Amino acid sequence: MNSVMVRAAAFAALFVTCATSGGAIPTGGFLAGPSVVGVVRDSAGALLPNVQIVVAEAGRSATTDAAGRFEIRGLARGEYHLTTLLIGYRPGHAIVTVPDAGPDINISIVMAASPLRLQAVSVTASPTGADPERVAQATVEVSGLALQRAMASNIAQTLGQEPGVSVRFDGPATMPVIRGLTGDRILVLQDGARTADLSSASADHASTVDPLSASRIEVVRGPASLLYGNNALGGVVNVISNDIPTSVPTHLEGYFGAIGSTGAPGGATTLSLTNRLSDAWALNLRGGLQSASSIRVGGGNALNNTQSRNLTGNAGLGYVGQRATVGGSVSNYSFNYGLPHPPGDDEVIHIAGNRFSAAFRATVNTRSRAIPLVKVDAGAQDYHHDELSAAGAVGTEFKLKTQTLNASAKTQLGRTRGSVGAQLLGKQYAATGDEALTPAANSTGFGAFFYQELPLRGDGASELVPTLSFGGRFDMYEIASKAGDQKFGAARSVDVSSPSGSIGLSIPLGAVATLSGNAALAFRAPTVEELFSNGVHEASGSYDLGNPSLRAEQSRGVEAVLRVGTGTVSGSASAYVNSISNYVFPDVRRDTTVDSEEMPLAIYAQGDARLHGFEGSVEIRATTQIVLGAMGDYVKGSFSDDGMALPFMPPARVGGSARWDDGRRNIGVELRHGFEQDRITGGADIRTAGYTLLNASAGMNVVAGGRVHSVTLRVDNLGDTKYFDATSRIKEFAPSPGRNVALVYKVLF
Repeated sequence: MNSVMVRAAAFAALFVTCATSGGAIPTGGFLAGPSVVGVVRDSAGALLPNVQIVVAEAGRSATTDAAGRFEIRGLARGEYHLTTLLIGYRPGHAIVTVPDAGPDINISIVMAASPLRLQAVSVTASPTGADPERVAQATVEVSGLALQRAMASNIAQTLGQEPGVSVRFDGPATMPVIRGLTGDRILVLQDGARTADLSSASADHASTVDPLSASRIEVVRGPASLLYGNNALGGVVNVISNDIPTSVPTHLEGYFGAIGSTGAPGGATTLSLTNRLSDAWALNLRGGLQSASSIRVGGGNALNNTQSRNLTGNAGLGYVGQRATVGGSVSNYSFNYGLPHPPGDDEVIHIAGNRFSAAFRATVNTRSRAIPLVKVDAGAQDYHHDELSAAGAVGTEFKLKTQTLNASAKTQLGRTRGSVGAQLLGKQYAATGDEALTPAANSTGFGAFFYQELPLRGDGASELVPTLSFGGRFDMYEIASKAGDQKFGAARSVDVSSPSGSIGLSIPLGAVATLSGNAALAFRAPTVEELFSNGVHEASGSYDLGNPSLRAEQSRGVEAVLRVGTGTVSGSASAYVNSISNYVFPDVRRDTTVDSEEMPLAIYAQGDARLHGFEGSVEIRATTQIVLGAMGDYVKGSFSDDGMALPFMPPARVGGSARWDDGRRNIGVELRHGFEQDRITGGADIRTAGYTLLNASAGMNVVAGGRVHSVTLRVDNLGDTKYFDATSRIKEFAPSPGRNVALVYKVLF
C-alpha cells in the first residue's frame, strides 16, 4: 500500500501543477459576477413551477419557483447548456455565454408538452456535461413520466425495461445487468459518488440506493473506466438525487413520493425538503421508508423468505456564492431482508445492516481562461451487515469502510473543452464468523485522467459540427489481505497498474440525428472474493476457492450509436463488440464434500472472452396523441479459445408498445418477449425457456397551485406468467416476479 500512496502523491503534485499553470487564480475578494436569471413557460405562455434547471458543465441545478422564475449565480466564464426538466414536458434547452463581469443574463425558456420520451442531459458519460447527441458512447437517461412509469422498489427493476439493461433477480437483492455484465463490473453511483456497499460482491447482497429519491437516473452502457477507474468495465448507473443544494430556493421546495404494490405486498414513501436559510445558504432534508412482504411469483405463489424493510435519511447543507459553491451531506440507510431458499431447505437466513456516509463537494470559479472551474469532492462511508439465522445467530459479519477524494479542473484551450483530474480510493473490508468466505483485506487505488472534446470546425461547442472526443487515464490499485483465520493462510497482496483510454467521434446528420462511434480500452482489478475466497458461498450454493495469481481484466471495445430526435420520432440504436482478456469466472470443476453434503467446487480462473450485441428503441408519434414504440436487444458472450458461452447471459428481447398520451394523461400497453437462453456452459448455469409478458399503465399529471402532481397506475406481467431470469444465480428454484399492480404518486412543490 505504501508504494501506491507514494506514487499517488507524485501524481497529485503533477495534477496540482497542471491545474494551476493554466492561469493565475485571483487572491482578491470574491467579486460579484453576472448571474443567469430567467423564467420557464409552456407553449401557451403559462409560467411553470418546479421545473428543474440543470447546468451539466458546472454540476449545478436549480428549480423554478411558483412564478416560474429561477436564478443561478457563481458560474465561471464560458458557454453553458441549460436543460429544463418537468414531468409531462419535452426537455427545454438554452445556451448562455457567461462573461467575467457585467449585468445579469436574462433568458426565457419555453417547454412544450410532448407524449414522446426524449433524452435530456448526460453528466455521467462526459466530464463536460455534454448534451446526449454529442456523447460518443451509448447512454440512456430516465426521468419525468418515463421514470414514473418504470418506478419500482429497487434500481434494477426500475431500469430493467431499458434496452441493453436487464435484471439479475435474487429476491430483494436484485441487480442490473448491462450488456451481459453485472456485479463488480457495474459501478453504481448516487449523485456521482460510489454507493460503497457490497451489492457488487455477491448476488445475495442488495443495493443501498432508494430509487424514489431519484430526480433522474443516467446509465452509461459499455466501458467507463476512463472517468471512473476500476469497477466500470460494463457500465455505470448514476442515481441523481441532488442531496447537496447547489442553488438557494426562494421558498420551501421539495417533493413527496409514494409507491404501493401487490407483487411484493407493501409500499415505500420518500419526502425531500429544501429550505432557504439565507441569501447564500440552503438546507436539504430527505427521508424514506420501504416495507414489503414476500415476493409473489408467476402462478400466485410467494417466494419464501423475500420480505424486506429499508429506512433512509439524508441531511445536506449548501453554500452558493458568487465565486464558489460548497456543500456537504450525511446520510444513513438501514436495511433488513430475507434470502430466498429452495423449498424444503430449513435454513432461513436474513440480512440486516446499515450504511452511513458523509460527503463534501466544492466548485470554485477561478476566473482563469484556461481553467475556469475547479471541483473537489470527498466522501467517507461505513457499511456493515450481518447474515442471521432464523434464531438471530450471526453466521457472518461483513464490514466495509470506504474513502474517496476526487479533484478535477475544467479546461478551455481555444475550441477544445475538457477536464483533467485525479482520484484516490481507499477500502477496508472484513468478514468474520465461522462462515466467512474471505479474509479481511485493504484496497488502495489512485488514478489520474484527462478528457477533451474538440469541435472539428466552427468556433463554438454550440454549433452542429462533428466533435472529436479523446482521453487517457492511468490507475494504480492494490489489494492486500490480512492474516487471520488459518484457512486463508498468510497475508498476501496483489498490485495492478493499468492504462485506460478512449477516442470517439460524434457527427450530426442535420438537426435531427447524430451518428457516433468510439473505441475504448478499460480495465478491472480482481476482487477480494476472486483472489482469496476459501469457503461455502451461500449465494451460489458452491464451495469457492480464490486464485491470488489472477491478473486484471483488460477490455477493448468499439461501438456505433445512432440517435434520432424530431417532433414525431425519438430513438436510438447501438451495436458493439467488447473483447475482454483475463476474464475472471468461477470454474465449476467437480463436487466436493462439506459437512457430509455434496456441493459444486468453484475455482476462480481466467480466460479471454468476447461479447457482442446490439440494442435499440424508438417511439413514433403516429397521430397527435398516439405513440407507438418498439425495442430490442441482444448480447452474445463466449470464451475466445473454445467458443463456449459465458455463464448467466441475458436472452435476446423484443417488445412493442402503444400509448394514448396528450402530455397530461396517458394510457398504454406493452408486449415484451424474452427468447429462450440455451447457450449455457453447464455447472451452475441452466437453460431458461422463452416468455412473453403483457404490461399496462395509465397516468395523469396536473400543474396546479404551484405544485406538480403525477400519478401512475401500472400492471406488470398482467397474465401472471411464470418465467425464469437467465442471469439469476437462483433460477433453479426461484421464478421471476408475477403479476404486480403498482400505484406511484409524486408531487413537486
